[in-house]
Amino acid sequence: MNSIKKMPLFYKIYFSLLIVFAVCLCVFSAWLISFIADYNKGIPETVSQEFYEDTFLNTDSKKIIEMSGIEKSEFETDTQLEEYIKAQFSGNLSFTSVSSTQSDDRRYIVKSDDYKIASFTLSQDKNGDSYPSGISLHLPKRKDVTVKVFGSSSLFINGKKVSDEYLEEVSPYKYEYILPKEVSAPQWKTYIIPDLTAEPVITATDRNSKDVVFTADENGILTECIVYDTPDEEIAQRMINASKEYAKCMQNDAPKSAVYPYIEKGTELYNSLRYVETGFVWDHSGYDFEDVKLSEFLRYDENTVSARISFTHVLKMYGRQDYRDMIDITFFARNIDGQYMIFALKNE
Repeated sequence: MNSIKKMPLFYKIYFSLLIVFAVCLCVFSAWLISFIADYNKGIPETVSQEFYEDTFLNTDSKKIIEMSGIEKSEFETDTQLEEYIKAQFSGNLSFTSVSSTQSDDRRYIVKSDDYKIASFTLSQDKNGDSYPSGISLHLPKRKDVTVKVFGSSSLFINGKKVSDEYLEEVSPYKYEYILPKEVSAPQWKTYIIPDLTAEPVITATDRNSKDVVFTADENGILTECIVYDTPDEEIAQRMINASKEYAKCMQNDAPKSAVYPYIEKGTELYNSLRYVETGFVWDHSGYDFEDVKLSEFLRYDENTVSARISFTHVLKMYGRQDYRDMIDITFFARNIDGQYMIFALKNE
């Protein structure tokens, strides 16, 4: 203490200035470090690097979804969209700066290997600091599903019913032109459900609340396999009988009068039967029917039906092998005074 008191005034001032200078230097250094840190935080190089690492390398899927504006399908969940985003950014990522049309903005692209999958933009705030202002995604097209169902069926994707908002095409049932105008013909409806991120669960129920089975064509389009109606036994037997009488008539084994009770008068079919020529037939000694089948029984309304009937019409030939004629015809009938009368047929 005595030595300090005895220190000359010059040294007292000198050492005091050194202490003040050291304190000022420390304060200035702390300020400079803070200033440089704050400056670096706002420059494009730092902001872009941090944003790339936090958002893309670490795959912040929620931030990518929010800033890009990508929307999920109504048939999928938020989680499915997030998983899709994560899968797209799971490769070898890199980013680079590219020129921007906006002079104050900076634009960067993100690549997975050699493919551009995203881009992002840095803008400047009023203080001149850069900040991420938007993300654009350049991902592969998401999956579109095309499904064709009978007009009376209900289609579901992942358990949710598909509305006519997704209806792409309405096409007539193949026999619409045969049915009477007053009968509402069935239709086919083709739906396209776009932008699915994962393979969906596709189901449908038909007009009878039965589960639908689909077949896929070479283009991946799913088409409903029609579940036909349970045949009315009385109507089915009458149509089988009519088909046999019709086949017999065509081979001169029965008169036309045997067929008329099954055919609606005044129809084109009735008139054509009246004038059909049956003079040239195979000469045979008898006939038989094998493998008689009725299928594709379809009820269009309470009075109109169709059924496909097939069988082998065997003609017993004289002195040689029997002639076997394969018959496959769809018959159309309607209720007239309590009796189903055939008004048209279609050879299959």
